[in-house]
Amino acid sequence: MKKSLLIVGLLLAMSLTASAQYKGFSFGFKLGPSFDWTGSKTGAAVNQGTKTGFDVGVVAEYYFAENYAIVTGVSVDFLRGQYNFEDMRNISAIDTIADYQLGTVGRQFKTTVYEIPLMLKMVTPQLGNLPLRAYAQVGGAFGYTQRVKVMDTFTLGDLKDTDFRATKGEYNPFHASLRIGAGAEYTLLETTRVFAGLYFSHDFLNSISRGGLVSSNYEKYYGGDKDLGERDLKLNVLQNRIGIEVGIFF
Repeated sequence: MKKSLLIVGLLLAMSLTASAQYKGFSFGFKLGPSFDWTGSKTGAAVNQGTKTGFDVGVVAEYYFAENYAIVTGVSVDFLRGQYNFEDMRNISAIDTIADYQLGTVGRQFKTTVYEIPLMLKMVTPQLGNLPLRAYAQVGGAFGYTQRVKVMDTFTLGDLKDTDFRATKGEYNPFHASLRIGAGAEYTLLETTRVFAGLYFSHDFLNSISRGGLVSSNYEKYYGGDKDLGERDLKLNVLQNRIGIEVGIFF
């Protein structure tokens, strides 16, 4: 986490230097928890509950009109999730009844995503006599998945085994999502504002790799006599989250 925060700090310093000439720019910090769950277009991955993650980052906005702004920045997202899927696993090392059996894999995972959002922000005029304004945001985010750590529990009847792990390259390193949000901001000083809001994020890229330079280890969905790189992808995993973010603009 210290390495992630250092990268964010360096990016912030570079951004401040590059954009100080623009009067319409503001910069700040944000953080907050997220509530993550898994979806699947094919139904092969079944969500098993909501996990709590955390986001921290820097934000930048440029007002090209009085009540409209482009919002971007850099964030580090610590995401969590859990889902089940059916798979063929070789259990000869723990049971002598057969080499491969079809069972259920319960997977818990955590990952770190470096993300750059690009949003259109729409702000209301001041609400009443207070220096308070509401806002809505819509756009997307693109990022890179640094690492994915998983723990699998393979279940077949009364038999359970937790020694299986995802292979290297099993997860897609690229991340892309659609995002909408809303909140409110309060002006403390002429150039200082605090804000709080909610957002919803939905991935549109499969978290599972499609082969090529990297390939997956799912025996059922990649079954048959083809080599790993030639097998058709059928396991589909999409992440969703609802996040709370609070922060400050300078």
